[in-house]
Amino acid sequence: LHASFVQERVVGEELTTSIRSYRCAYPTMRSTAMNTFVTAVVLLLAALNSSAFVTPVRRANRGLSLSTSSSLAAAAAADTETPAESAASLSSSKDDDAKNNDRLAVLLDDSLKYNTNNSSSTLVTNLMTLRQSDPMAAESYLEDILSIVATSSNRMTLIPRLSTRLSRTARLRSMSKVLDVSTPSADQGEAANNDEADDEVAAGRRRRRALAVLLRTIDNDRSSGGTTIIRQIERLAVKDAKQDDLVNRLPDGLETPKYDVVARRKAGYEIRNYEPYSVCTVEMKSSVKANDEKRTKTDAKVSMPQLSGASSFGALAGYLFGKNSQETAMKMTTPVLTTNAGMDVEDASSNGDTKEMSFVLPSNYWNEDGTARAPQPLDGSGVRLQRDEGGTRATLMFGGFANKAEVKERKAQLLTLLEGDTEFVMSDGAKITLSQYNDPFTPPWKRLNEVSVKVTSK
Repeated sequence: LHASFVQERVVGEELTTSIRSYRCAYPTMRSTAMNTFVTAVVLLLAALNSSAFVTPVRRANRGLSLSTSSSLAAAAAADTETPAESAASLSSSKDDDAKNNDRLAVLLDDSLKYNTNNSSSTLVTNLMTLRQSDPMAAESYLEDILSIVATSSNRMTLIPRLSTRLSRTARLRSMSKVLDVSTPSADQGEAANNDEADDEVAAGRRRRRALAVLLRTIDNDRSSGGTTIIRQIERLAVKDAKQDDLVNRLPDGLETPKYDVVARRKAGYEIRNYEPYSVCTVEMKSSVKANDEKRTKTDAKVSMPQLSGASSFGALAGYLFGKNSQETAMKMTTPVLTTNAGMDVEDASSNGDTKEMSFVLPSNYWNEDGTARAPQPLDGSGVRLQRDEGGTRATLMFGGFANKAEVKERKAQLLTLLEGDTEFVMSDGAKITLSQYNDPFTPPWKRLNEVSVKVTSK
């Protein structure tokens, strides 16, 4: 049986024929146990010989597993192949598509169950290979997986609550639930700043991005206690609604501003006293011109309001990772800070204010002369260095996506709670700051966000 799983299909066919011949040669055998075993083997091998059952080892021998598998092989083929030739090799016949989708389904199912064959690594590697060779093929790859999830998770079953350890349909339904809570809402990302982005096309993009993040999460997870991987992840996703483990979501190994907790309120917020630290900052509506050559030196496309968030992030990341006057790469830190959070760039500007995004500099630049010693931003990049003197802040933590609606709600919640605080009051002219601690590939149930504002004693 093991050989039939790892060798070519003909081995399975030969075993099937041999067992059927055995049953014909011994028709008078009445052993119930033997009959049951032989029947099970015949059913197993019949399934093995069908296109729906192709194991990861056999898939590795045959190639890659997705509807555009031939494109992956082409992408990794001769170095002399041009991009146009690589794109041309992405097509395959309908029959091949059906077989490859069957193989993809088995890869996905193994990933969701116990990932015993490192199928999740194959899925992620396939995705990254396609993204490098042909982004459109990568999107099709994600759509193929979503189609498998949608088709199987909607399938009727006689035992709707069957354990994910026993039922493939149950595993796919569990994955569908995780995707539901992982997919950003319409006011997250592109739709937050573009009225035309909230449509089916944008919704599809958000769903595919959520899937890509989930695949990475599955690849980094491991089954424990006999629980399937997808069930473990689903439990974490559901637990996010309780948000009782927010402190544990702080990323390991990244420097973050130091503070002492002055008081913890039962209402759910903290009063913290921060030590000074330094940041690199960019205004989210910059005066950098679209044709400014120096803009490309820091990836600072910050002159376009509809792309303010992503472009500001790119400008700061460019500076931190070496696109500065000394071409010095610095360590990544956390969190990403946004002042006047929950406010549109245009609204802040109309009020005579600005909306800014900041990265925290490494701690060796936190002292008084730190900004002078730090690598200086390129002229025209829109990035500037400044020192934050710290001080006392009221802080409210929350999980999930820090989209515009969520930030506005949390901002209002914090300010309302402060109105009833007997010791502290919001400082005059203080701005609400949003802190986002996790990278973009972190699923919502592992994300840590905060809204905070400077306060003074009453």
